[in-house]
Amino acid sequence: ASTVDVLSHGRLDFGIGAGWYEHEYRAYGYGFPDAPERLRYLREAVQVILAMWTQEEAVFEGKYYHVNGAINQPKGVQKPHIPLLIGGAGEQVTLKLVAQYADACNIGHLDNEGLARKFSILKKHCEDIGRDYNSIKRTALYNCAIAETDEEAMAKTGPYTRNIPAERIRERTLVGTPETIRRRLKEVEQAGAQEVIIFLQDSKDLKSVRMFAQECMG
Repeated sequence: ASTVDVLSHGRLDFGIGAGWYEHEYRAYGYGFPDAPERLRYLREAVQVILAMWTQEEAVFEGKYYHVNGAINQPKGVQKPHIPLLIGGAGEQVTLKLVAQYADACNIGHLDNEGLARKFSILKKHCEDIGRDYNSIKRTALYNCAIAETDEEAMAKTGPYTRNIPAERIRERTLVGTPETIRRRLKEVEQAGAQEVIIFLQDSKDLKSVRMFAQECMG
């Protein structure tokens, strides 16, 4: 990560989470522990990463990870370190880790009310440890489909949203015309998000990419 930050002249954001997709773990020969243990791994991992980015010879002693005098050179360009984003919305553990260690959070696939609630909980965790809530960049994650009409856009979601009510899709995604998506983005902003990360359903279609870039960004 540090090398990528150097090569990109300080453009890297580093994202990490507890993991959820068992197939990815199995595909690479890793075990897939239960969620509480994955969160314990995450807690230690972010501490090791921050130590490697900020200490000349990193030292950390945990249950899962141990480093003693580990060297990471070159350091990243950004100071005090590469921005660390933690993804996830767990109220008792993940959002506490965000408050303790992260520069940014990412919360995915919620309606406006749910998103605002998660940010409110994060703010409380920040207050509990004396951290400025606004020092954390708040991002939200959505599936996105854009087209000339709302109906065309909704049709693009078909392979991914079988048996999901249309209203729920509209509330938890960015699907529709550019005008519809701009309206949704305003709602997401009002719920507390500062940036969005999108999964464009037909990202191989450059027409959709250009439509989103030209009519929804700016």
